[in-house]
Amino acid sequence: MVLVAPNSYAAVKAGSACSKAGIKSVSAGKTYTCVKSGKKLVWNKGVLIPVAKPAPSVPNAPVVVQVKEGDSCEKMGLQSKDPQGLLECRKFAGNVLKFIRISNDFSPVSNPKSPDSLVTCQLSDMRTNFPNGTQAIAYPPTPFSNFKNSTGTFKVVVVGIDYSDVPGKGSPSEIWKDDLVKASQWLKWYTNDKVKLDIVTYPSWIRVPKTSEKYDASNNDARDPGAMQSGGLTVQQINDDYVHAIEKVADLSNTTSIWVYLPTNITKIDGGYQPQSVLVKSDKYGLITSQLVAVGADTYLSKRVRWGYFIHEMFHGWGMQGHSPKYIPTDQKLNHLGEGSTASGWTNALLPWDSLVWGVAKPSDVYCIDKSHLTSIDLKLVPLEREQSGIKSSMVKINDHQVLVVESHRSDKWGVGEGQGFAGVMVSLIDTTISTAWDNAITPKDPCITSTGVYLRVPEGNHGSHQPIGQELINDGVKYYGVGVVNGVGIAGDYEYWDLNHIMYIGESIKAAGLKVTLLNGGDNDTVRIENIDPSITSYVQPALPSQCVPYVQKSAFETRQGIKTLAMGTATSLQSKINGDSVLLSWVSPINATMTHEYFKIRGECMSEEGICGTYISEVRNFSKTPGSGVSLSIPISELGRFTSTSQWYFWLTVDNQSTNYHSFEQIFAPVSQ
Repeated sequence: MVLVAPNSYAAVKAGSACSKAGIKSVSAGKTYTCVKSGKKLVWNKGVLIPVAKPAPSVPNAPVVVQVKEGDSCEKMGLQSKDPQGLLECRKFAGNVLKFIRISNDFSPVSNPKSPDSLVTCQLSDMRTNFPNGTQAIAYPPTPFSNFKNSTGTFKVVVVGIDYSDVPGKGSPSEIWKDDLVKASQWLKWYTNDKVKLDIVTYPSWIRVPKTSEKYDASNNDARDPGAMQSGGLTVQQINDDYVHAIEKVADLSNTTSIWVYLPTNITKIDGGYQPQSVLVKSDKYGLITSQLVAVGADTYLSKRVRWGYFIHEMFHGWGMQGHSPKYIPTDQKLNHLGEGSTASGWTNALLPWDSLVWGVAKPSDVYCIDKSHLTSIDLKLVPLEREQSGIKSSMVKINDHQVLVVESHRSDKWGVGEGQGFAGVMVSLIDTTISTAWDNAITPKDPCITSTGVYLRVPEGNHGSHQPIGQELINDGVKYYGVGVVNGVGIAGDYEYWDLNHIMYIGESIKAAGLKVTLLNGGDNDTVRIENIDPSITSYVQPALPSQCVPYVQKSAFETRQGIKTLAMGTATSLQSKINGDSVLLSWVSPINATMTHEYFKIRGECMSEEGICGTYISEVRNFSKTPGSGVSLSIPISELGRFTSTSQWYFWLTVDNQSTNYHSFEQIFAPVSQ
């Protein structure tokens, strides 16, 4: 067959003469063939030439171009290939984007053996105004009395609660089935299998007596038994209804925590609910002291990680305060990194200091060294979000209350909220003489916020702000708490544009307390160099707080969402405690500097012995003179305190409270009482 080039003939027309049967000509999008028609040779009607369709585009597929390592690139996370393998676009010093070699080989990482034992870096709580028994900022953890200890196996009962106005559909197990797997996996990896859950589930909905709006708690901080919640019930009334309904179905013996799921279409219960001890009297089980954690409408609306919320609340019950390190002194002080921080943010990793406070880290997890023993060391770190064996952090002990922590981050299994290509090293300064503000989500720019741990910044960095990676979550036209939705999961803080100068890129350094940390190389793992550049420096000097923060710091114990506004409630004075016959007598002077009428006082107590917490106590004082400066007292029969031996001490705290406006002062502590 002969194909005649189009330009060999004039434009072909069907029926016109041609020279030889069988020849073909392409013209005007058709292929014409010369055929015999009677005694003549003519061009036939022609056949249309098919047009090739473009291949369908593949969404989110890596763009493959021929590049080499070190070439510039345009978008973090972009991947490409060369003859040697895979490259990824990452940030380098000066906020420059370049391709770097990655292999996705996550075999164990080898490093020099830590010269000092893990306990060298496991600093003690050095706060002078905090007794044992408060939430731990340093090792050892101080678990709530209903948790017994911080490691081991803990029974968790998982149930679904519904209401006459919001009946549950199907089985609640459909909501929690994946959550329970994730929770167990997380604990196995991050606690080195030292903490396990004995999970007992009940797959049918359990009905409580009142309609849903009665149980609304609206994320209210006050969780003491008498605290009124937004639905009109006290904490104790909610606890009673929930637990009495649950005990008809579930075995609550020896239960540490009760996880409550609500129907996914719930609307009138807004916010989570998490009393650390329900204190419900049961005819069948006696006094039930289990923790109870329940989801709310915002849990579902925000699409947040539910299993992370439950584990986060148990994290507190196991004895850790968490919510540290923070970003100070920049505006974004609420850290969304780590399970102990917000549980639904950029990463669910267990941060290194939390691991040490908890006591679950293995010696091989941490490269620990006293500053006096350090000259220079290069280490390859395992990213906190990845399940890979090797050193997860390096810690340099500066003195008896300060340690420098170096950690690596990647977008990986437990950190999908960081975004594709996210990589870098962070450096924090831990100071165990400083208290951590419990939660500053409402007042992120409060100049008086303090934190045991502070993430340091790259000096003169130009990294800009984190750019959201998810679709902004909007409900009823309102932006939802800075949440971005990634693959159906809500990432808290995604739209908060946090300061990326806390992330150290390849080639950058951070200096503090005579130490220098440099990120030498990245790729699959980060290699850092830690140098002792000035051995004469033995302390990190903390920035001075503004003058208005001095009373705030002196009085802070359990900081609250109200932040510095709580000072409006004033502070009681002349706190006295003593044994008076068969009672403990507590006395104090009503605030003389209050700018708001206080409605009642709250007293809480904890018994401490060498074995840990040996008892708890909660009471209120509502009948007293409202005149500022008047004396107030409370007599507590020793018989109500249970175990009170010669080897134990009772600590009591006082809070000035105002229920109608939900403002209250910070806790003040009495001198410990012993027999």
